[in-house]
Amino acid sequence: MNLIGNNKILGAVCVTITSICYGLVPSFSFLSFGMGVETETLLFNKFLYASVIMWAFLLLRKINFRFSPKAILTMAVTCAGYIGMSTALYISFDYISGSLATIVSFTFPAMIVAIEMITGMEPVRFAKILAVILSFGGLVLIVWDPDMKANLIGILFAFIAAIGYVVYLFGLGSNVVKAENSFAVAGYVMLSAAFVNFFRCLFSGKPLFVTEPAQIGMMVLLSVVCVFLAILFYAIGVRLIGPGNAALVNTLEPVLACIFGHFIIGDVLTKVMLIGSALVVTAVLITNLPERSSPPAKRKPSSKEQG
Repeated sequence: MNLIGNNKILGAVCVTITSICYGLVPSFSFLSFGMGVETETLLFNKFLYASVIMWAFLLLRKINFRFSPKAILTMAVTCAGYIGMSTALYISFDYISGSLATIVSFTFPAMIVAIEMITGMEPVRFAKILAVILSFGGLVLIVWDPDMKANLIGILFAFIAAIGYVVYLFGLGSNVVKAENSFAVAGYVMLSAAFVNFFRCLFSGKPLFVTEPAQIGMMVLLSVVCVFLAILFYAIGVRLIGPGNAALVNTLEPVLACIFGHFIIGDVLTKVMLIGSALVVTAVLITNLPERSSPPAKRKPSSKEQG
């Protein structure tokens, strides 16, 4: 198998790991809320712990974390997109279930792929269009499930989270950011999120840190699994397969969020949600089918070869 094929497989594996990590976010977060952890405190703690882990890794491995001047502005926009996404998503948790919020936020893959095809960043292919239609159709089925009780404010904030996700992913996929070290990129994303939520705690009067052992344990799980590993593997995956392909592979996240939510915190998992999830998985499989390459043209023999 050639290098491009290996990179595509490795990128898909990295993004799949990210989907598992992010799929656990709603369940772990609602378990934390049940322990009395405030939203602002949760966000500050999980990003702070993840930042400490990542920056310790950067310093111990002596990885270059200095960005070129031309990458600073794009990196700032990338961090802003991630902060907006995570903040809006957690606000939506106040109104709707974690599974439903995650599903609504996954309107972003269709946004990204559409932008890529419209701008010419990616060629228009039938398989990719079909994957977007199936993915979007699956999400619509889940959102409009008559057995689901939805709050419009929660859905609005989940949609805002999707827009933040688009900004974040295009930032990661930009040439100037891709030229930098993936570990350093993840480190700055985590640190900027911790910084913003530090001030959110101060302004809201919420405690900065949790104190009970069970709460601390959940913060460690959220920071290591749902932040450190998730951001790290996604940064690598986007570099290997691009933001559009990464976004489509990562549509596994709402499916996993529904499954984890059902078994961990008892979220409702209806037949329509299962059908929608199946469509999303089908879209992911179609997206990752190997593309047919046209056979090399036969070289016409020269007059000397003919003679």
